[in-house]
Amino acid sequence: MGGASPYALPPRKGRCVAYKFVAETLEHADAIERVLDRAFGPGRFAKTSERVRERGALLEPGLSRLALDEAGDVIGVCRIWRAEAGAPIYFLGPLAVDPAAQHAGLGLAVTQASVAACRASGACEAVILVGAETFFRPAGFSVVPSGLLTLPGPVNPARLLWCELKPGGLDHVRGDVRAPSR
Repeated sequence: MGGASPYALPPRKGRCVAYKFVAETLEHADAIERVLDRAFGPGRFAKTSERVRERGALLEPGLSRLALDEAGDVIGVCRIWRAEAGAPIYFLGPLAVDPAAQHAGLGLAVTQASVAACRASGACEAVILVGAETFFRPAGFSVVPSGLLTLPGPVNPARLLWCELKPGGLDHVRGDVRAPSR
């Protein structure tokens, strides 16, 4: 599943960004940090989602997807973390697209590629994230019913989303989102 997939975004504002998806590897670390810094700035470390990662969620680089431009530079990233909330789950984020490549659909495309990798792995039954439902709905996400999940910090309940990876996958997802037990 870690192979590259070539795609081209439709032209928007007179531009077409060609890209391919690849699984994350150690060689991408510096480029990922550059994209995250450019997209979010220093405020990214203040988010509740960062608390999930700090408290022991495990990065799944084989399921995380990067978008590389024609020169092989990282222009988009969607990271996947293994966590737990009553059952094994994946936690999606951060999702970022370099500002120079934004507004052409790349964020949704790299999200869909990451969710597809999660589904193909068969290891967890759901993906959760914090984000705008209108953006993530086309990738299969919906709002978590109120009070079902708790993150280690404040979150607007309308922005806590989940996506079922297999039938019945949401049935046992509940409680505190925390580090996986195994």
